[in-house]
Amino acid sequence: MKKMTKYARLYMKFRNFFIPDGPHGDRARGKLYEPYLKSYGENFKVASNAFIFNPNGLSVGNHVYIGFGSYLGQGEINLHDEVLIGNFVSLTASNHLRKGNSFRFGGFRAEPIYIGAGSWIAAQSSITAGVYLGNQCLVAAGSVVTKSFSENTVIGGIPAKEIRKIDEEYLLNKKIDEVR
Repeated sequence: MKKMTKYARLYMKFRNFFIPDGPHGDRARGKLYEPYLKSYGENFKVASNAFIFNPNGLSVGNHVYIGFGSYLGQGEINLHDEVLIGNFVSLTASNHLRKGNSFRFGGFRAEPIYIGAGSWIAAQSSITAGVYLGNQCLVAAGSVVTKSFSENTVIGGIPAKEIRKIDEEYLLNKKIDEVR
């Protein structure tokens, strides 16, 4: 793993400007990040205008996609196999600390974010430090996730709460409704 310096970050932004949109460009952006990642699987894709602030703290599994305009901030972030990050999603694995009467110079505390295999984080959602999402979770668009949830859960709201569990009966009924 290479260390991401400020010059490497500027070079990455410059190079990404010239890579076209679409599946081939998304794959090319993923390849550019790979040498800097903590670990990565195959078929890592990054859409245009997505920004990974600290690739040295990012671990990605197989077939992970990061959507247009998304931001992955400082700290440790783990995205397991087949995770789909929608457009304009924010994953921030650190929080500001208060010093005196201000957060401006208080420093920060980093806590890892874990997104389980097969999960989908829908557009314009935010996930904060210390959140653990189990496998096959669905985060509704525009949600702010500040606490952890178990697998097979639909999550939504500000702050996010459990909407329902995803079970076999629910999936079967969804498929029947789609056929109608």
